[in-house]
Amino acid sequence: MRIHEPPAPGTVLDLPLSPAPGDVAQVRVLAAARRDLLTAPDPAPALRRFADAVLVEVSFRGRDLLPGAWVDDSLGSLARRPRPSPVDSARIRFPAVVLGEGRGSVLAWGETSWPLPLDGSVQVPASCRPGVHRAAELRRLALTALGRRAEVALTRWREEQFDVPWHDVRLVPHAAWWFDIAQVPREMRYADAARGQGRSPERFVLTPSS
Repeated sequence: MRIHEPPAPGTVLDLPLSPAPGDVAQVRVLAAARRDLLTAPDPAPALRRFADAVLVEVSFRGRDLLPGAWVDDSLGSLARRPRPSPVDSARIRFPAVVLGEGRGSVLAWGETSWPLPLDGSVQVPASCRPGVHRAAELRRLALTALGRRAEVALTRWREEQFDVPWHDVRLVPHAAWWFDIAQVPREMRYADAARGQGRSPERFVLTPSS
């Protein structure tokens, strides 16, 4: 199923994790890249890579599982909840990814970019490269985040060398030090980082359409 218009910011969708009653995660739409994020005169290259994707967060019984993930239009296969949940700039939590190779590598976090002083010997895991997921993959990632890896059927989503197999270096324990070598303060929120690089996170204050 293809959606012609991505769900509005604040739309909440149900993501069944198993056939058991109540075993359902919630997917909250934060923004559609082309409609809501690529509106600046000079969009960041990292965001342009996700032009046709939707930024979402996933939670389960009040617990955040995926603070930010890019998903394609397979979101249309998920059932919508009747009540939206408004989105503000503080909830726009972009996945952080690594762009480039070797000494040209940068840590891209939303519209921000931080040089990584790496030499050519450092290999960046595929899980830390930009990518867009399908709804079925989102389910596997949610199960992984819940510690229910045994319920993930496809082998490629159970590779042991990746602690957390999704595109966000903040969530990969053995790659978290990249924020340190990029000199991003540990407690820095995305909104602060964006302002520091001349971006305006306030334009991400979004409300669901009526």
